[in-house]
Amino acid sequence: MRKIFFSCVLMLALPVYGSHIVGGEFELIHLSGYNYQFNLIMYFDDVNGSPGALDDTLTVRFYRKSDNFYVTKLLLSLTSRSLVNYTQPSCVNTSLQTDRLFYSAAITLSPDVFNHPEGYYASWQRCCRNYEITNIYSDPAGSGISAGQTFYIEFPAVIKNGVQFVNSSPHLFPPLSDYACLGRPYYVNFAGVDDDGDSIVYSLTTPLNTFQATAIPSPSPGPYPLVQWRPGFDLQHIIDGSPDLRISPDGLLTCTAMIPGLFVFAVKAEEYRNGIKIGETRRDFQMLAVSGCLADHPPKIIGKKLTDGSFTFVDVMSLYFADTVSNSNRCIEVQVSDPDSQDPLHNFSENVSIRAVALNFKGIDVSPILPLVTKAQLTNGSTKNFQICFPKCPFIKAPYQIGVIAADDACALPMTDTLRVTVDQQIRPNTKPYFLPQKNITAQLLEGNTAAYPFAAQDNEGDTLVVAVVPQGFQLNDAGMSVNFTGQNTGNLTGALQWNAFCKNYEFFKQTDFTVNILVGDLPPCNSTNFDTAVFQLKVILPDIEPQLKIYSEDKAVDLTNGSVEANLGHVVFDVIGSDKNTSLVDTLKLSLVSIKGSDGLVGYGFNNVRGLHLVESLFSWDPTSSIFKDASYNNDYVLRFLVVNDHCKTPKKDSAFVNLRIKDIVSTDEYFSP
Repeated sequence: MRKIFFSCVLMLALPVYGSHIVGGEFELIHLSGYNYQFNLIMYFDDVNGSPGALDDTLTVRFYRKSDNFYVTKLLLSLTSRSLVNYTQPSCVNTSLQTDRLFYSAAITLSPDVFNHPEGYYASWQRCCRNYEITNIYSDPAGSGISAGQTFYIEFPAVIKNGVQFVNSSPHLFPPLSDYACLGRPYYVNFAGVDDDGDSIVYSLTTPLNTFQATAIPSPSPGPYPLVQWRPGFDLQHIIDGSPDLRISPDGLLTCTAMIPGLFVFAVKAEEYRNGIKIGETRRDFQMLAVSGCLADHPPKIIGKKLTDGSFTFVDVMSLYFADTVSNSNRCIEVQVSDPDSQDPLHNFSENVSIRAVALNFKGIDVSPILPLVTKAQLTNGSTKNFQICFPKCPFIKAPYQIGVIAADDACALPMTDTLRVTVDQQIRPNTKPYFLPQKNITAQLLEGNTAAYPFAAQDNEGDTLVVAVVPQGFQLNDAGMSVNFTGQNTGNLTGALQWNAFCKNYEFFKQTDFTVNILVGDLPPCNSTNFDTAVFQLKVILPDIEPQLKIYSEDKAVDLTNGSVEANLGHVVFDVIGSDKNTSLVDTLKLSLVSIKGSDGLVGYGFNNVRGLHLVESLFSWDPTSSIFKDASYNNDYVLRFLVVNDHCKTPKKDSAFVNLRIKDIVSTDEYFSP
């Protein structure tokens, strides 16, 4: 029984302490606001690793850089596990099989907490690295020295100078998916992606160890210890190669391994914005170098111009194309050969391919220069010719360099040869198109009239012209404007800005001054578009419309406008007159009684709504009787409101006036009454 129990204890305890870590890194990705996704990518050795050392969850600690003060922690969960594929699946080596473990969780970085100007870092310590590593001590059974990995990332505060500072760390780093063959160049793009467009500078660094040689070391702030190099190895001699392992500032990892082994290394990716460092990501990995690879020779690529009789350009080639050269003649021919196609160990056959890369510029896809078919099988010493054609418009406004790379199918990475092609192209001079005088127009237009403001433009090279009409702060249709083109030929353009200034249709009372910019550009062969601008500053002169309303007594002797009137039962008359302050042809007025408010009983009155030019007049008349009085009340109050409107424009001008009218009962006495 005790023997069985002891075996079970070993099965439970030893795997979590065992070797398994190939490498990995952190990622901090901005989502929205102050919400982020925090990821850990760990690479797990399926060949040498202990299966029980795989964690389902892990806890990351966050610290302040200025004083290593503990801030918070975050629990990450394993969300996916996938196999890292070889560049060439046919080159599988059973000594190299790696899984990618992805852990993730959401986190809110509050500006009330993560606001220190020196920034923060996060870490997680885990043991152990593989015990089979060649260049560092990581074998507790042999040297007694274990090596773990401290996963580490630095990031800036989420607020700067009172304003949110948004940043995502570099991510999408590729793994090392292939082994290195002794004596052969090894290369891989080890660079990641930065969503914010920050600059990333890569450098090799000594890997970080853990403070304790336990499976899950106790959490602690930095600085963290370094792994111990074995004799003969250090940061300048990571694999003892010739040349040794190196990484360019852009992230290209290169070396030539000379001894077999499993070598660990670390890369520091420093993040800069506007020349200031804002973050840092450390990522570790392992490189496997093996002997016994099938002997392989690199392919050979040579070139020639279309007019040349033979292939004479080796390694480098220079071209010049005048602007008059047709597209079909902007080509070269390259020839690829490979001595392995004559080798019985390769079955007298070799697969080759070509690709193109930019050498002195970035960010532009140059693959369109390649032919549709870029692969071939060479047999018994045969060769394959490919035609490379360059665009009429250069990739950059200077002589540019492109590498045409020939590759074979060697394991684990293709052997290559490069033809470096420098292309100098003449670009046809191009002057910008221009408007003919007078292109800047200032004009006024009386409301109710129409006008056309012509323009003309031309291009000296006869390029196709494009036009953009840009009204400043309004829509053309809302102001009764439109642009009509009367002629549009190659290199020439004519048209007019048409304006129908009718305030009945357009609300000019909101805006009377308008600026319209008309831009003309050309479409030269290489899209270096230039613009010229014509400016139309237009103003509409509106009619002077100021309607006025007056209320008088019947004989016009008393002005009752907005006043009060007392009357007895009998005959009540008001003379209501609407006019316009400034007489004009557009003074069409409409007069109306719009409301009567007050006591009940105003019935039987007379008033005609009228419409007329310049002057409108209508009498209000009423003969009230004692029937208007109710509930023993003999004083009735009314408010009569009249309105005069000039609706010539879409936004009418108006004036209103009222009369407070009190009707009183007639006072009578029976002093002389004789029945």
